[in-house]
Amino acid sequence: MSASQLPPTFSIVIPTRDRADLFERTLQSVFEQDIEDFEVIIVNDGSSGEHLAAYRAMESRYDARVHFVYLPHRQHGHGPAYSRNVGAAHASGAYLCFLDDDDLWIDTGHLRRVRDSIAASSAPIDLYFTDQRAVYPDGSNHPGGLWITGMEQRIKTSPDRLGNYVVTLEHLLQTTGFAHLNCTVYRRELFESIGGLDESLRYEEDRDAYLRSIDIAQTMRYNPKIIAQHHIPDPKKTDNASIVLTRIEKKIIQFRICDKAIAFSRNAGLRAFARRAKGYELKNMAALLKQAGRHREAVYYMKEALLVSFTFKWLAYTLANAAQLVLRPKDY
Repeated sequence: MSASQLPPTFSIVIPTRDRADLFERTLQSVFEQDIEDFEVIIVNDGSSGEHLAAYRAMESRYDARVHFVYLPHRQHGHGPAYSRNVGAAHASGAYLCFLDDDDLWIDTGHLRRVRDSIAASSAPIDLYFTDQRAVYPDGSNHPGGLWITGMEQRIKTSPDRLGNYVVTLEHLLQTTGFAHLNCTVYRRELFESIGGLDESLRYEEDRDAYLRSIDIAQTMRYNPKIIAQHHIPDPKKTDNASIVLTRIEKKIIQFRICDKAIAFSRNAGLRAFARRAKGYELKNMAALLKQAGRHREAVYYMKEALLVSFTFKWLAYTLANAAQLVLRPKDY
């Protein structure tokens, strides 16, 4: 078998739907990488009409490394998790990368650095994390503090010659965020071993996969380089899965992700992390409901938070709100 016939090291999966212009900008950013050791799998989640025609016209502009997969049309699509799993199922590379169709890779040496890191490692690297910057719709930069940014400050060892840090589950659990899919490289065997992304989730399915992955990964690396640019969705638009859902619906999904980690994680530290995260989200849910004037439901979630994450301060707050329900039932 010649070198050109060997499977690529990387399979890059990009799900997309009804925004061909943004998508092609994303695809172009992939082809700016300074190696060609990759394939790109585009999963079109049911575009139709002129949108579908735009994607079809695009196919002839790219070489054999680009594969288009078309899902049948559904009103709300099959969802990002399903689309990414379809892409992963079509992958031939040893490592999986994911990129949102409205985001960009901005470091042309990203894949080369990952490949060199894989070659230099004495054990197969299961997960490779990097970082990205976030930009608002008006072009201004988010001030930062997202995902696992700054984790290198918690690692006592020095980076290797490629700038990589050996990272453990304990390091990752010191952060409050998770690694965005744009900045995560999965060994394909690990991704398959966790069953891919949870297709029942239409929000933070990447957080769920992250938690399940770090629970079983043996070898992980983190490089703090900014390799991608994430475009924060415009709340006025509804073409992004994360802003179609209401804030309350999002909280319910976050509860489920935490519950899965609490029930199924192998590592006790990760289970404790998930319990703390659920307590935080329960308190947020209570605040949302109180703000919406749904005080009885808010008190319900205050009590739930007490059971998961007890503090005397929260107990006093819950009792005060519960007393208002008794004293002013008609208003509440």
